[in-house]
Amino acid sequence: MSQSTRLLFPFDNAFDLQRCKKYFNFAKKNMDIKEFHVADDKNHPWEYARSRVVNSIIKKYLNVDKQDKVAVDIGCGDVFFLSKFNDEFTEYKLIAVDTAFDNEIIAKLSKKYAPYNILFLKSIEDVDIPEASVIFLLDVIEHIENDVFFLEELAKKPFVNEKTLFVISVPAFNSLYCEHDKWLGHYRRYSQKTLMDHIKQAGLRKAEGGYFFTSFLVVRAVQKVFEKLFGTSKENGIGNWKGGKMVSWLYEKILWLDFKFGKLFKLSGLSTYVLAYPYKE
Repeated sequence: MSQSTRLLFPFDNAFDLQRCKKYFNFAKKNMDIKEFHVADDKNHPWEYARSRVVNSIIKKYLNVDKQDKVAVDIGCGDVFFLSKFNDEFTEYKLIAVDTAFDNEIIAKLSKKYAPYNILFLKSIEDVDIPEASVIFLLDVIEHIENDVFFLEELAKKPFVNEKTLFVISVPAFNSLYCEHDKWLGHYRRYSQKTLMDHIKQAGLRKAEGGYFFTSFLVVRAVQKVFEKLFGTSKENGIGNWKGGKMVSWLYEKILWLDFKFGKLFKLSGLSTYVLAYPYKE
C-alpha cells in the first residue's frame, strides 16, 4: 500500500512527469516502506489478521487446476502479505511491485524472504509475464488521487485478461477520515457503494464485496472524537508495534474472530474490500 504506487504507470509508453503529476500526489510519506525501516522483523497483528482474512476470502476464486499461476502484489511494501499468501498457496509465482524499492531495499527483502523466490520490481512496466492470475491492491488506491484512472489503466495491461482476479481492500467510511489518514497520505476512505462505483467506472465487474474488522469502527470513532476535542498527537504507524508474542497472538485471534462474526451477521467494518474481474472485449 505504498504511496509510491502513485507512480506506477508511465503514460503512452514514456514517463510523462507533468501529466503524472496531474493524477498523483508526490507526498514523501508512504506507509509500508517507511515502516519497513522502522521495524524490520516485527509485523503488527493487524497485518497477520488481514493476511488471514484475505486468504480466506479469495480461496474459492483461485483456479486450483491452472498451471503457471502468478500473483502480482502492487504497492506491496515489505512483502509480508505476499509471503503469507504463498504459505497457503504455494503453487504461485510471486511478483512484488513498489516504486519505493531501491537496490538496498530489494537486497534486504530478497535475503529476508529468500525461500519465497519473489521477483522484486520497481515499476509495473517491468512486469513481463503472459498472464497475471491474481493482482493484489491492498490498501493502495486510497493513496491515489484518480483511483478510477489508475484501475482503468491497470486493466489494460497485456498481462491482464478477463480471468485475472483483482483483490482490492481500502479503509472504510469517509466520515471517519482523520489526521491519521492524512499522515498516511490517504485521499479518501470508501463505503462499499463508493468502491463498487469506482471499480465499475474503471471497467471491472464485482465478484464479491464486503467489510472486515468491525470492532475497529469503535476505536476509530473514539479517535475521531478525541481528535476534535484535544487535537492530534504524534502519529505512529503499525511498524512501531512492540507487543510481545502472547499479546500479538491474542490480538490476531481477536481480529480473526471479529472477521468471522462480522461476516456471519454482514456487519460493517473499518476496512472494505472487493474481488473483481476486468471486462474484456
